[in-house]
Amino acid sequence: MKKLITTCCIVGAFASASQAQIKLGLKLSPQITWVTPESKGISSGGSKINASYGLMFDYYFTENYAFATEISVANYAGELIVKDSKITRGSIPAVFQDVNYIYRTQYVSVPLMLRMRTNEIGYFRYYADFGLDLALLVRAKADINNSSIDLTEVNVNNPDKKDEYTIESNDNPSIKYNDDVAILRTAMVIGVGIQYKIFGNTLLVAGARYNKALNNFTVEDNWKAQMNAVSLNLGVLF
Repeated sequence: MKKLITTCCIVGAFASASQAQIKLGLKLSPQITWVTPESKGISSGGSKINASYGLMFDYYFTENYAFATEISVANYAGELIVKDSKITRGSIPAVFQDVNYIYRTQYVSVPLMLRMRTNEIGYFRYYADFGLDLALLVRAKADINNSSIDLTEVNVNNPDKKDEYTIESNDNPSIKYNDDVAILRTAMVIGVGIQYKIFGNTLLVAGARYNKALNNFTVEDNWKAQMNAVSLNLGVLF
């Protein structure tokens, strides 16, 4: 009896493996990103257009369900306006003004998603994605300005000597703000799209995705803000 059960398990495993299908591809995703403030002392300066690109990997464990992931270089930009603050650089005296940060960040992004698709309707399949995006910061730059200071391409997490500055609260000068960007970004991913068979097993992919941040991209407790995105996902799967 044990031998029979073992044999059935092995046969089942091989049957599942034979039904599984692995597909690899390339993607390009133009996207709109923006900052969503969570603190009263800051505001958003509007949305920005940028893009991400990379590799796609789909593992179909049944005909219509897959584990989908990507390895991509993802760019996120957004404007953050810090109110009631003072900024000082070298001999330039501190000035009580709002300070504008235009952040341009880049991450290595690895979303982990469940992909659900329909049966073929003509040459098309329709799909929906749901999952979690994990991203590691590789670059964080910003343009920082008000009427007295104008700095460009500042490496905010590790500024060069010529770009060093301090920013503090106007109400309490003992409070020094930290404008660093968080190293890890996590987000919820929801998407829909279509797959179009062009020849053989090659598919063109087009879809839309909402990437909702779950943690703050700023490390400053007084500047709680999230960086979100809506993207158009274009790619080809082989």
